[in-house]
Amino acid sequence: MHDVELRIPPPYPVLIKANFTMDHGRITVILTEGRRMLLRSGTQPVIDGVAYRADKCDLKKATEAFIAKYGPEHMDMYFTGRRRTAYLLTPLGTESSAKPETAHQFILPPAEYSYRIQHDPVQIHLRMVASEYLKKFISSGKSILEIGCSNGFELNHARDGIPGIHCTCADVSADAIKFARDNSPAGTYDNFLKVSGNWNEIIGSFDIIYSTFGATDTSPFEIIASFAKNNLNRNGIFIGTALNRFALSDLMLSVISGKKGYAKDRASGIIHAEYSRYPVAVLSRSWNDIGSNTTLRLIKLRGISFLLAPYNYRRLNRILFRLPFIRWLDWKLSGIFPFSLLCEYLLYVMRAEGG
Repeated sequence: MHDVELRIPPPYPVLIKANFTMDHGRITVILTEGRRMLLRSGTQPVIDGVAYRADKCDLKKATEAFIAKYGPEHMDMYFTGRRRTAYLLTPLGTESSAKPETAHQFILPPAEYSYRIQHDPVQIHLRMVASEYLKKFISSGKSILEIGCSNGFELNHARDGIPGIHCTCADVSADAIKFARDNSPAGTYDNFLKVSGNWNEIIGSFDIIYSTFGATDTSPFEIIASFAKNNLNRNGIFIGTALNRFALSDLMLSVISGKKGYAKDRASGIIHAEYSRYPVAVLSRSWNDIGSNTTLRLIKLRGISFLLAPYNYRRLNRILFRLPFIRWLDWKLSGIFPFSLLCEYLLYVMRAEGG
């Protein structure tokens, strides 16, 4: 099945046939020229008798998914040189189980997603900084729980050469767990666990709980912190990253490039799907948002990526990455106050009160 039929309700009733990709019951479509004006955010098209809510989503990621499904020749034939918009269609009545803040979606095919993490220079830089920081807290015999399954890039690097480490990966998504099983290096994880979307289980007692560039960006921080506290041993620590609300480089580049809606959203604390680089809304936080949390106590904080542009500014980063000095300087400045508070990401270490 290559096409999906969308019946647009009044005042502009029309039947649209469109190519699509599908994930977790939600449908992504790309519409061109005049057709994209018929499907605005908030419109409720009907597909096979089921009403959907339409929200704009990341065009670049949707295009990559289309190329993976239909091939580049299809994109060249139908989309090249034409203005277009991508929409994420969510069945009405499923919002409670697929809220933008908590939904997990892999629009890219797993192999391509894994390749991007391991070969994109900015992704490598971000993850190597986080991994090296994690390594400082690891010693033989430690138990580690990673919240949010990925391809194990950071954890595999951090535990390398240290014997007796036991690592568990937990996620609310069965697809994310399967992705980690299929794409993480052998021996990275010893166990995989699926948890509820509420993050309210007690699944063990760990020395370190680790979560970066994932679950903490799409879930309320209080929920993740509570889950971490319930699953840490007495002297355990929680290490994680937060998308910084006041990332100087991203905010400046967004204003300069005319993405003022995105800049305003990021500084306000929630980046809606319309402006987000992801197909769902993501949450941004300041150091004060983290430090004021009463469930866990902040004991260490540094930044990740002060000088380098966010990863989606690839042309700019290709220039910056030609200079090893820039990478070194970025690493240094990101760990020094006040530059650390203006980085792309905040990297924090927290411990339960009394621990």
